[in-house]
Amino acid sequence: MIKKKREYAGEEEAGYAFYTRSYEAAIAAIAAYPHTLTSALELLKLPHCGSRFAALFQEWKETGMIKEVEDLKYDEKFQAMDVLTGIFGVGDKTAREFYAKGYRDIDDIIEYAWDSLTTEQMIGTKFYYDFQQRIPLPEVEKIANHVLSEARKVYPGFEMVICGGYRKGKPDCGDVDIVLSNRDESATDNFIYEFLLDLKDEGSITHVLRWTMRNSERGQTPVNPIKAKAGGGFDTLDHAFVAWQDQDWPTKEADLARDPQFKNPNLHRRVDIIVSPWKTAGCAILGWSSGTFFGRDLRSYCRKVKGWKFDTSGITTLDDGTWVDLEKGDGDMYVKEKRLFEGLGLEWRDPTERCTD
Repeated sequence: MIKKKREYAGEEEAGYAFYTRSYEAAIAAIAAYPHTLTSALELLKLPHCGSRFAALFQEWKETGMIKEVEDLKYDEKFQAMDVLTGIFGVGDKTAREFYAKGYRDIDDIIEYAWDSLTTEQMIGTKFYYDFQQRIPLPEVEKIANHVLSEARKVYPGFEMVICGGYRKGKPDCGDVDIVLSNRDESATDNFIYEFLLDLKDEGSITHVLRWTMRNSERGQTPVNPIKAKAGGGFDTLDHAFVAWQDQDWPTKEADLARDPQFKNPNLHRRVDIIVSPWKTAGCAILGWSSGTFFGRDLRSYCRKVKGWKFDTSGITTLDDGTWVDLEKGDGDMYVKEKRLFEGLGLEWRDPTERCTD
């Protein structure tokens, strides 16, 4: 919560904003620590965990709480920002603008800001309460298996890895991240567009929040760091962020027989469908299965030690943008990911050990 407070801080609280990155680094170090912390002295030995964090730990150890965290429960701005940034497509800056205009909750956004919202923000507002509900792991698997089944109807041979929180060992998920690939590279080229149309016709996708075909537009080649535009993010694959609703429920037949207009009772879920060409599928699942700081450290290591650029579309040299193929050989997507660690000269880390958020 303290980290969120720093993220939500505006220019009038620039001192708080300055510390955001340091909190992220400390949280990542603590999350990656394989033992239960027992003392402030032990915490001080971790990377990025200085006296400020040791003092917070000691306060919690002695009182069972952290006063600054407790105070946030009654902080109007924090509570409002927490709601506003929870809308898909609304970042900290936009949320601060909403707050400055007097908007405090979803009802305010609907009543006063609706006409100014982007399409994805409208959808995010409409399904705000659905998207806030955590997704049980069996439901994550059901959604992913349905996506894979439908993908194979469009083009046989697709394979899938469920990434995100599911693969990092979380007890439940905020959304479902699915990476699809096919050993036939022609299958993944421009696949996402046709696939979205099929899923919308079939009914599982009710709304498309955001989608891109940047990888197909490049001819399914890794990003060239010489030509790449700054600020492109860590992912440049073909992907779609969608609102998903399961079309089946236990009493469906009886409900529809009684009332043909009966409303589907299932929650809308956030589902991210990512499509990768087979030659770099290991990079795709590595990127989508790692915590924020693990990913940052990996990219930094590639850049500073290897002279390479890593992103989910592949690894390229920084000097001329040549693709570095570390995945070639037999095996599935998981094998390709392990080859990346070997090729980078790194010890294998299970996704559960990369959960540094």
